[in-house]
Amino acid sequence: MQKLSYLLLVVLVLAVAFGCKSAPEATKPPEPEAQYEIIDHKTKDFGGTIPDWVTKSSMELEAMDEYQDYYVFVDDQVGQDLEGLKLWSRGFSVASEIARLVTTRVTDKFVGAAAGDKDELETYLEEVVQSLSEASYGGARKEEDFWVRRRKKSDGTEDYRYVLFVTVPKEQIDAAIERAFAEADEKEKSEEKKTAIQRVKDAFEGGL
Repeated sequence: MQKLSYLLLVVLVLAVAFGCKSAPEATKPPEPEAQYEIIDHKTKDFGGTIPDWVTKSSMELEAMDEYQDYYVFVDDQVGQDLEGLKLWSRGFSVASEIARLVTTRVTDKFVGAAAGDKDELETYLEEVVQSLSEASYGGARKEEDFWVRRRKKSDGTEDYRYVLFVTVPKEQIDAAIERAFAEADEKEKSEEKKTAIQRVKDAFEGGL
């Protein structure tokens, strides 16, 4: 069952990354938090404040000194039922979800680096993605969780946003990416693609 889930993940990621014509229209990105007014949050009743990581992107957090040795992933869910979102948080599997988040982030960077060569590198990317989806990230940690209740300024509708903060040592993910490229190289026989592949590899020299 787990193997099947990974293969389905590979298919989904590739469909999104390479824009399959049969794929449905992509969902809209989440709206900026500036469009909302925070009316309640996890620690409000105790005089607490909203942690900085709730409102920052993964890239912004990784630029901070305290996370210089980690990749940071902020995952969230939005809904009307706080108890349901708490269940999602408790059921969050660091092992499988980090594999998903790493795969998505690597795919985005791969596609950007491949530029005009992305179509001919589709099979190569599939090999990289499959390897990463099966990798183990033993150092991954769910550091914190937090929720906020928001009111949209434009129409007054309210919802909950539940956020998880996860860190993974950079060395683990960088090593997994290096292995994924090496395994894909063993299966790649086309001399014509080597220049394009090297260009993609160069983009990962500084990490994610």
